[in-house]
Amino acid sequence: MNRPLSKNPNIVLVGFMGTGKTSVGRRLASQLRMRYVDTDDVIEQDNRRYISDIFAEDGEPVFRELESAAVRKVSKRHNHVISTGGGVVLKPANMENLKRNGVVFCLTATAEAIYRRIGHQTHRPLLQTPDAMEKIQTLLAERHPHYAQADYMVKTTGRSFGDIVAHIRSVFYRIVHRQSE
Repeated sequence: MNRPLSKNPNIVLVGFMGTGKTSVGRRLASQLRMRYVDTDDVIEQDNRRYISDIFAEDGEPVFRELESAAVRKVSKRHNHVISTGGGVVLKPANMENLKRNGVVFCLTATAEAIYRRIGHQTHRPLLQTPDAMEKIQTLLAERHPHYAQADYMVKTTGRSFGDIVAHIRSVFYRIVHRQSE
């Protein structure tokens, strides 16, 4: 990562659903005394509707526009841990906005681990299909080039939240320290 950051940069978590963005993000924010925000929560609050309802009533394209609006909003903040929805990386402008004042970490996991974690959940619109495992594999393959645009990739399969948080903290501190020299 070779771009300059503001004085109080954000930590941004991207990655497929079920990779641990929310759990890791909340722990990071608590340990680093940063504020926590999830773009999905911003979408639901700003639109006074659940994401599953937005998908069902308006479709994915409308949801993606609302997601981009949420990214523009939260990326202007400082000293936040920002968790994003799994598809936020699909629009290059979203990544540009998130990188403007943040270090972007992509949390990854195997398709099998993701399926074990979230395959049974009914509030995931993209997984409401007869073969959720196949859908996970397809989406992971399609999104891989987009996830690869993150500053750092962090494997979560077989790792504890504590280990993942410690790793991200270490990398983030090195970046911030290097910038302040």
